[in-house]
Amino acid sequence: MELARDDALFMVKARVTEDKLLRLERGTRVLGFQNGAKKILSIFGVIALVCLVAKGFFDGMASMILAAIGGAMLLIFMAGSYALAKGWAGTKRDIKKKYNENKAEYQKEKEYYFFEDHYEIAGEFEHSRLEYKNIGRMLDMSGMLVFLEKGDVVRFFMKEEVKKGNATELAGFLERMSETKMEYVSVK
Repeated sequence: MELARDDALFMVKARVTEDKLLRLERGTRVLGFQNGAKKILSIFGVIALVCLVAKGFFDGMASMILAAIGGAMLLIFMAGSYALAKGWAGTKRDIKKKYNENKAEYQKEKEYYFFEDHYEIAGEFEHSRLEYKNIGRMLDMSGMLVFLEKGDVVRFFMKEEVKKGNATELAGFLERMSETKMEYVSVK
C-alpha cells in the first residue's frame, strides 16, 4: 500500500552544503580519534616519556637501551601525529574540492519522509523506500543527525531541517524503530 507523503510522521527537507560536509568530517574524525588513534598515540607517547625519564636513573648499557627505546617511541609518536594531521588537512581539502566539482548536484533538495513502518527518500537523483532495520548506526553530531545504512550509505541532515515533527522526537523515533542506540559526538 502506497502512503501519501502527508501521512508521514516526520518530514525533513535537506540539501548538502560544504559546511555540512565539513561538520560530518569533523564528527567522524572525532569519533575515530576517540575510538582508537588517541589511545594508540597515547601509549607511544607515555612509553617514550617513561623510557626517557627512567634513563636518568640507570647507568651504562641500561641507560642506552632505555634512551634508544624512548627515542624510537618518540619518533613513532611524532610520525603518527604528523600522519593524522596531514590526513585531516588533506580530507578537508578533498571535501572542498569534491563539493565544488559537484555543487550543482549537491544543491538539489532531498526530502526524507518517516512513516510508522518505513522511511522514504525523494530527490532528483534518488527515490528510495527503506525499512528501519536497514539503519546500522545513528549519531547525533551537535545539531546534525547522521545515520548509516547497511551498505555504507550515510544519510545526514541538520536538526533545524526537520519540517514536520521535531528533531528530538525524530531521534527517539528512529532509535525505537531501528532498535539502534543513538551515539552522541561533540563537534565544534
